[in-house]
Amino acid sequence: MFRDLFQGPMFRLNIVIMSSLAFLAFGLRTPGGLIGTLQLPVAALQVYFIVAVALQVGVQGLVAPLTNTQRSLIGTLIVYVIFVSATSPVPSAHILAISWIIHILFFVALISFFRNVDLNGVEIVWSVLGLTALIHVSAFMIAWTIWPDEIRQMNLPSVGHIRHLPYILTPAATVMAVQFITRLDKGYSSIAFFAAAAFFIIYTGSRGGAAGVIVGLLAAGAYSAWSHQCIPFRRVLTLLGVTTVLVVAAELLPPLPWGTLAGRWLDAFSETAPEFSSARNEVWRIAMKAIVENWIWGYGPALLYEIPHQLPWPDRLPHLFQPHNVGLQLLLHWGALGTLVLALTILSFVANIWAALRQRQALSVMPLAVLVAMLTQALVDGNLFYPFSVVIAIIAFAILEGIGRQQSSESTSAA
Repeated sequence: MFRDLFQGPMFRLNIVIMSSLAFLAFGLRTPGGLIGTLQLPVAALQVYFIVAVALQVGVQGLVAPLTNTQRSLIGTLIVYVIFVSATSPVPSAHILAISWIIHILFFVALISFFRNVDLNGVEIVWSVLGLTALIHVSAFMIAWTIWPDEIRQMNLPSVGHIRHLPYILTPAATVMAVQFITRLDKGYSSIAFFAAAAFFIIYTGSRGGAAGVIVGLLAAGAYSAWSHQCIPFRRVLTLLGVTTVLVVAAELLPPLPWGTLAGRWLDAFSETAPEFSSARNEVWRIAMKAIVENWIWGYGPALLYEIPHQLPWPDRLPHLFQPHNVGLQLLLHWGALGTLVLALTILSFVANIWAALRQRQALSVMPLAVLVAMLTQALVDGNLFYPFSVVIAIIAFAILEGIGRQQSSESTSAA
């Protein structure tokens, strides 16, 4: 497997995943925080992939797979992003709009890329994500062993990103669990990658990440049952046993400042639960107030605490970049009009998504599980705000679309 990471048609995509996510673990932190938010190296790697595909297929080849409707919607979306961000009263929106435009072009390049490769080999992408998760978690545990006091005091340069790691570990744990259960030839590597990602989620107390993994696996199980795929019961029991061991191990290790998953879930039924709920509800209330004040156009991809609104920012809350809810985030950034354009753009690819889910179940189950896990986590977390995790969602969606596109082409040729 490791030799396959650095050769074949998926090489460039693997480099994007491993390098961009590596920046998350060992990246820079600046007083302004924008470099951590925009993740310039992630954008640079996406541009590298876009240019590489454009050089291979030509500029016309980039948009060739798209219908006229899809081209119009994507063009409208890019123009909308530029217009709203340029006229936004929030300075951060002017800079962060670049990231959104790159995301859109990255998706277009992926559509063209997957049109010309054999998607039966696409699973190497998920193995790369799992390997990256193992590297990150191993690096954290080594740092935790060597510098426990610095991590407790949040003094290490990359410590600011520790709580963001579940944003990529959630899809990694989900897809590795699905791969372990459904691919009998992937036993040892996939369960090791799952264990690393799941352990970090459990040990650092990421409730949103845990919910995402659980719902993603339930969706994969329901989809497998619907498509009459066999689920090896022994492997399901093995996965549950490994998870139980991880929970126990997390409780036995020295605690982090924010507690383990089990401890934080128990807190939900304690006296601190109303305080936590109140804090999250207060952030959502501030976001909704800002949305109402500019509900048509939005503010562009601005940082939440910089957006003008009539409610004062509570002193007890940190200056959050985003509202920890993907629906509020989209309405805040793009308003009702922009959210509608984005929804129509996504819906224009539904026919190919449905073809993939209906006819290529074995290949589709893993990107489906990734998307469900990430969207579930996005209901209570900000994982779809940061480029390093948005990249994973875009890749999963493009893989599903590519599988369906190839299936539709094969069906048309056979007819």
